[in-house]
Amino acid sequence: MLGNLSSAQKAVGGVVVIAGIVGWVFAFVQTGEIGGLKSDLESARQGLASARDELAQLQGDLQAVQGDLQAAQGDLQAARGERDQLMQRVKATESLGQLTAALEAGNAQLSSLKSEIGDSQAELEELRAEVQQQQALLEGSVLQFKTNARARVRAGPGTDTDEVAVVPAGKSLQVFEIVEDGTWYKVGGMGYIFHELLEPVEKKLVE
Repeated sequence: MLGNLSSAQKAVGGVVVIAGIVGWVFAFVQTGEIGGLKSDLESARQGLASARDELAQLQGDLQAVQGDLQAAQGDLQAARGERDQLMQRVKATESLGQLTAALEAGNAQLSSLKSEIGDSQAELEELRAEVQQQQALLEGSVLQFKTNARARVRAGPGTDTDEVAVVPAGKSLQVFEIVEDGTWYKVGGMGYIFHELLEPVEKKLVE
């Protein structure tokens, strides 16, 4: 019986020893895992702190980029303003050029018109002189002319008629009739002389 008890005690003692070993191993394993977890946790904390630092740096860089972008937008706006001003100047210059061209064209037209008016006035004066001459003849008066060059006197109002005399330049003559087209003048007692060879001197009434 004592032999059986001794065997049982030995068995229990062996179990206790085994249990102690298992507990020690378990405690060792558990302690190692906790230490590893703590190490991992510390590494994670350090990584998080580093990430925060990098994030802060990125935020600073982003703010700097935003500042540069705002400055660039300001420069772009200023460039657009300068472009608009330049376009307005170009348009103003083009308008000025068009206005100058129009003014020059207007001046040319005005000069041409003045020339035409001058020609018309000269023609009017000639017409008035002819009318006055015709009126003088119709009123029974004669016109005193003189030759401005050596002139041929013809029998009729035309170069196809006979030449009846030659009058020297400066010769005073009385005109009694002007042919309807005004090209030939009838001089007293002689014949007809071409109008360009005569110039008026004075008007005398027939007695």
